[in-house]
Amino acid sequence: MNLLENPLFTGILPEELDQMKTCFEMENRTFREKEEIPMEGKVGILLSGSVSLNRLGADGNLDMLEYLTDGGIFGSFFSLFDGGEIIAICEKACSIVFIDTCHITKRCSRACHHHSQVVENLLSLMTEKVQQLSEKVEILSHRSIREKLLCYFRLQSMKTGKDEILIPFSFSALANYLCVDRSAMTRELRKMKADGLVDVNGRQVHLYPM
Repeated sequence: MNLLENPLFTGILPEELDQMKTCFEMENRTFREKEEIPMEGKVGILLSGSVSLNRLGADGNLDMLEYLTDGGIFGSFFSLFDGGEIIAICEKACSIVFIDTCHITKRCSRACHHHSQVVENLLSLMTEKVQQLSEKVEILSHRSIREKLLCYFRLQSMKTGKDEILIPFSFSALANYLCVDRSAMTRELRKMKADGLVDVNGRQVHLYPM
């Protein structure tokens, strides 16, 4: 993904981005599948591959908070979930550009327009993260596996305006995201299909009207 296409750099010109690469001391790193990605004090921009953000609970289990693909942004700056450590894990070999948070948040001595624009974009992205966290809370507020699945599918359908949903990760990852047992979730999906609620073909899900 081209950095200029990333929402963090909305409104930034190519020559301004070139200046920021030096000013912000941007660092490009690659990671292997299942490798833990350090993010303390950094903002990471995912150029390729996929990354999961997971909360480490008191019981030692990891609960998925978010699954990121090309263009995704993460880092300690976005860790809005209290009560547990947030761990980033490479799910598919990835390339990431890192920026130290201090380079973004510190006062720019030259009062550059592009620096102010990036700060504005960052605040906008943080608002989106809060909305995503609210979605997760809404999903987990449901008790049964069926209710959680239907809530997740409906939220995805509302975003695209379509009844066809492509699950962006594996069913194991989906079960982790919903905080349910994978085998129990698979059984429930079969029941939902038999009840005419959904049709499942691989990671493609068709949601039928209630």
